[in-house]
Amino acid sequence: MKYFDELSNLTDSQLLRMRICDLPISFETSQFSNCLDELHRELEKKKIKFRPKVWISDDWFCPDGITAFALPFFLMHPRLIELEKKMIGHAEGSNNDWFMKLMRHECGHAIDNAYFLRECDERRVLFGDCDQKYPESYTAKKYSKKFVQHLEDSYAQAHPEEDWAESFAVWLTPNSSWRKRYETWPAIEKLNYIQRRMKVLKNEKPNVICYQNVDHFEMMDISLRSYYNNKVQRLKGSSSHYHLRSFLSHKNYSQSEELYEQLKENRKTLKKNVATRTRQYQYKIESALTDLEDLARNKGLKIHKRGSQKKKLEGLEGLVETHAKKFFKEGKHRIIM
Repeated sequence: MKYFDELSNLTDSQLLRMRICDLPISFETSQFSNCLDELHRELEKKKIKFRPKVWISDDWFCPDGITAFALPFFLMHPRLIELEKKMIGHAEGSNNDWFMKLMRHECGHAIDNAYFLRECDERRVLFGDCDQKYPESYTAKKYSKKFVQHLEDSYAQAHPEEDWAESFAVWLTPNSSWRKRYETWPAIEKLNYIQRRMKVLKNEKPNVICYQNVDHFEMMDISLRSYYNNKVQRLKGSSSHYHLRSFLSHKNYSQSEELYEQLKENRKTLKKNVATRTRQYQYKIESALTDLEDLARNKGLKIHKRGSQKKKLEGLEGLVETHAKKFFKEGKHRIIM
């Protein structure tokens, strides 16, 4: 465990040279080690016998047929969380509330595998066909009441399986008051279905238990530098927002600032100036600006610092104008899976 004590003191350059498989990390020594016990207590309170396990990989996921789920390695040490934020702009699940939200979501997939829950006609009617192909991106209807709201980006709308996992997570969350919150939403039918289905499963043993580890971090012999180079390129290449690609760059991190904060700080001026330049009503520019702010915040986009306030505003106005034209042309934005 030589590196464990030294990990906090490594420079970015030293850390990036390390291979993922050499990282001295474990879930048990992480700041989130008590979260699995908390998840198990929540299941116990619902009288569900199933207890998922976890392993460390490079992302959050639960493979088909597996009754466990993976956690990303970068959450297993504060120094790795810091590096992930520097390289990507955010670290998914980097606080306890966020971590628990993601655990409940992945538990929804794992319990699905454990009890063969997708083999039900009523579920197919309510959630859709789970066998349909996953899309590369999806269009989120931000204010739709057909889906619960749990993870960001209206993730329940991505695919029927994600709709199930998100609905299960809302149902499982302690003190979520889902009956009251969703009582007038069509989504209440899905939550009521889960309530009925879980009631049948009370104290029932799982049909199958399979704790196979897929893509375990100890098998990943690439360096952290290669990992982040690949991840940044994947994020750039998969984005349909080509005018935002450069803002995903992690280069010159110390010379950049949060795009969201700059948009928010200059919102009034940007709205007025871009409306004048494009001959659009200010309320229309405001809707495009809100969409851009959401993208900037959720994706951790950065903007390079500029020498003067005038130059900064010119750059921001050009970006907002470009995004507004795209926003009006498409009518809505698509979220990359």
